[in-house]
Amino acid sequence: MPEIKKASLRDSIIDSIGNFLYEEGFAKDDITKLGILEIINLISDYHEEGNALFPEILVTNSLDFFKTIPNKEILIQEAELSISEFKNAIKLCAPLATNSWIICIEIKGNRIKYGITSAEMSETSPSIYNQTVGQLKIEDYQGITIAYIRNIGQKTVELAGLKNKLIVSLTLDEQKELSQNEIQILCDSIVLNCEVKLRVNIKTFFEKVIDEALKNGHGNLIGIVEDNEESLNALKAKITGNGGIYLSTPIDFEALIIDAELNKNNESSINLKTHSSVFKAMLNHDGITIISNKGKVIGYHILIDTYLKDGDVVVGGSRSKAFKSMENSELFSLCFYKSQDGNLKLWQKK
Repeated sequence: MPEIKKASLRDSIIDSIGNFLYEEGFAKDDITKLGILEIINLISDYHEEGNALFPEILVTNSLDFFKTIPNKEILIQEAELSISEFKNAIKLCAPLATNSWIICIEIKGNRIKYGITSAEMSETSPSIYNQTVGQLKIEDYQGITIAYIRNIGQKTVELAGLKNKLIVSLTLDEQKELSQNEIQILCDSIVLNCEVKLRVNIKTFFEKVIDEALKNGHGNLIGIVEDNEESLNALKAKITGNGGIYLSTPIDFEALIIDAELNKNNESSINLKTHSSVFKAMLNHDGITIISNKGKVIGYHILIDTYLKDGDVVVGGSRSKAFKSMENSELFSLCFYKSQDGNLKLWQKK
């Protein structure tokens, strides 16, 4: 009788999670390791009553690090540590973890505590991800360990800590390259000619809004253009829109953010928030959303004619063809593409 061999994707991922937790300094604990596996499995393709949800989860051995980050917290449950409580944390908290709220889980000894938290005081506040494991992270939390878990694509989850990052793919499809810098590069281009003193705030705003829109969309095209009359006139002359809309008055997010930052009142904050919700809807409309490199939304639902050169090879559907046409048109300083399955592409004019 031939020898039966087993190949388990689950076993491989468990080992990778265990190595990640060990390198990040978490206590050796099989329940935590298996609990995080359950979280990854759940959020890789999470739906509640037919709606896709994209909760982000922060797992830590102590929530004391929030003493350095002003935040709001709502405690949901405290119980004995078990794998089932990790599942309950997602089930009970995922529908609440929207609009800057994330799920936070604290593990101390044989106890688990979870709820939701938000550290964003305004539309331009850095995200918790950025403040904990991203660009603004503190290198030494003095004995505090952090694992940040988020969906970054179809059946693909990122597990990030203070020292390491693990990309978990729950599919046997060939893994795509994930640079994780595409949105940063895109937003650098959007704020290139914005007010220098507020450029960081404006970039933070665009990173958050675009990231949230991409999570909830089924594919996106974004084109960045020079903020001058000559470039805009050339764009509108060559790409008529084919039913899309060039705004008669562009949405000037630089001006909206400056107003919100200087006045810090309810009216300016609400004005920025309501315009950002419209912007998210535009990003998820079919066609190209066009933004100037001074933070202005110029148009949306813009459809481009085919501009393909001899030798061009386009893999994919109409969105891939449109992305290549944007590049070939030579009207954009940067083109951004996200496919329905989460694949990201950038093209930048040299």
